[in-house]
Amino acid sequence: MSLAFSPASKMRVPPGPPRSSHVVKRDAILRNGASLPADLAFLTPLGLPTSLLLNIHAKAQKQGVAAHEILLAEEYVPSETYYRRLAGRLGLGFSTNLAEFGSAVAHPSSLRAGVAHCVKPGIIVMAPQGRALLGLLEMSRKSGHLPAGRIILTTPHHYRSWIRAAASAKISQCASHDLERADASLTAARPPSRGAAIWLTLTLAAMGADIVDGGIGWLLLTCFITISLSGAILTRLLATIGGCIPAQPEAPPLPDRELPRYTIIAPLYKEAAVVARLLDSLERIDYPRAKLDIKLMLEADDHETREAVERLAPGPCYDIVVAPAGYPRTKPRALNIGLASAQGELLTVYDAEDDPDPSQLRRAAATFARARKSLACLQCPLTIDNSSDSWISGLFALEYAALFDVVNPGLARLRLPIPLGGTSNHFRVSTLRRLHGWDAWNVTEDADMGMRLARMGYEVATLDAPTFEEAPAKLAAWLAQRRRWMKGWMQTLIVHLRHPIRLVRELGAARAAAMLTMLVGGVLGPLVAPFYVALFIYDACWGALFAPVTMGDALATTLWCSIAALGSLSLAAPIVIGARRRGVTRLLPLLALFPAYLALLSLAAAMAVVDLFRRPHHWAKTTHGLARSSLRNGRIG
Repeated sequence: MSLAFSPASKMRVPPGPPRSSHVVKRDAILRNGASLPADLAFLTPLGLPTSLLLNIHAKAQKQGVAAHEILLAEEYVPSETYYRRLAGRLGLGFSTNLAEFGSAVAHPSSLRAGVAHCVKPGIIVMAPQGRALLGLLEMSRKSGHLPAGRIILTTPHHYRSWIRAAASAKISQCASHDLERADASLTAARPPSRGAAIWLTLTLAAMGADIVDGGIGWLLLTCFITISLSGAILTRLLATIGGCIPAQPEAPPLPDRELPRYTIIAPLYKEAAVVARLLDSLERIDYPRAKLDIKLMLEADDHETREAVERLAPGPCYDIVVAPAGYPRTKPRALNIGLASAQGELLTVYDAEDDPDPSQLRRAAATFARARKSLACLQCPLTIDNSSDSWISGLFALEYAALFDVVNPGLARLRLPIPLGGTSNHFRVSTLRRLHGWDAWNVTEDADMGMRLARMGYEVATLDAPTFEEAPAKLAAWLAQRRRWMKGWMQTLIVHLRHPIRLVRELGAARAAAMLTMLVGGVLGPLVAPFYVALFIYDACWGALFAPVTMGDALATTLWCSIAALGSLSLAAPIVIGARRRGVTRLLPLLALFPAYLALLSLAAAMAVVDLFRRPHHWAKTTHGLARSSLRNGRIG
């Protein structure tokens, strides 16, 4: 029940058993708050039951946080009420209208510090939390007074809004250009030039003319494609074998006291339809609320999503961040803005339609705690929830089962670079900051991050705690998403091939080869597949494929048949294994439509090439909230 103690504030008091005479006596003894921690003691005049405050104190000790963090996270007292009382206890000023003190002399790091100077000389604004708040109380106890005219207290919410308004230009610049300033060769900010497009067109035209004559151009092109595809097939087959190696036993769970603070970043753009479902999923996460820092990233012009979030009024552990205007308008830019104020030691990313396993954060924290410091990221599997919506979503589900349940675990166990998924990857925040965050200019920032982690000597592992996602069920939506993904893979390939010698030096020859064959195969395979399938069929019907005349014909026949057979195996084997592990074998008959699916992938790749030159940083938005079936809710069709 809620008890109103003033017109402006409400405090939550959970129901409990009748108060015994012992409790009444204890309340009398503790009326002055003498036995309560300092960050709760000054609240006793509000009329909160002392037994409640003692329970909060005990819970805080169990979780390893300050008592006021439990009090605020679980909404026993509104934040404004608490900080106003704290200011009175310390003899300091309090304000929620920080504009009256002028703007902040702020840097993005001030968002985490909780203290900033005003433009008005001598004024310091503070929103202390955790140890900083306890330190302020201890300082007041020892010195007897604080400089009341200089320090103004406010709530963390008002403080963050004030700092973000003052530092919006710096935050925007850092989010877009921090990596570029650190190492311009590792960002996709510089798009391919028109000259490169003209050169590529002329080269392809010359090769096309040479192909007709069967000259040296045809031979060189054939050798390049053969080596690239063979390497990609070999890497995928090795990853499939690695994915069948039994996983290491999972780390035992950590007690609440040892759990680190965790930041969740959820980028939202035009997601009003699914915000309520996302918040429901986040509320089901099994993790101490006082140790959660959830950032809902919004865009300034997305009024509909912002109104939906404000209407739902999420609790104190939610930080609603409106990204300052800037370019590019991409998900990784929003992630970098969230990273700037992340309070956690660990961080994960969830998309608007995600429904993660409630134990995911606890299990990831336990794994990081037991692992070497070189482990920088844990990738959890993504599972398609609406696989029964259409044949496209069904094949999407099989594709994800192969990737996240077989191929990625296999790459991790073989210690090869992993192109990460865009969500449910868990990071050490210190590592992300050391790498200057995500590349804001790369439209598949996830794959690029996996490559950069490998280049910097970090490890990536997988954790079998799935997240349910919604896949596009209609062709237009699927094509737009794959067009963006293919463009991002092309950007990633261009970026990491800028300095090939440096790449080999950082990764080693074998790991660099595995990384390049994955990227080249992922880009080149869909682009050349239609032509080589057509040539294969033509040679089978009217050429020398099954009737070789020369030794060269026999070698070519053996080579192409081997690539066709092993390529098909490398696609089909992880799909079948992944479908069995994920429990979606009922979808396997859809593999009869897989050739059509691959043909559509080739179309998306061709469109991505055009996009790469025309609008390299354009983010094609995928609409969510359209699913008609649900695997996790047992709703089929």
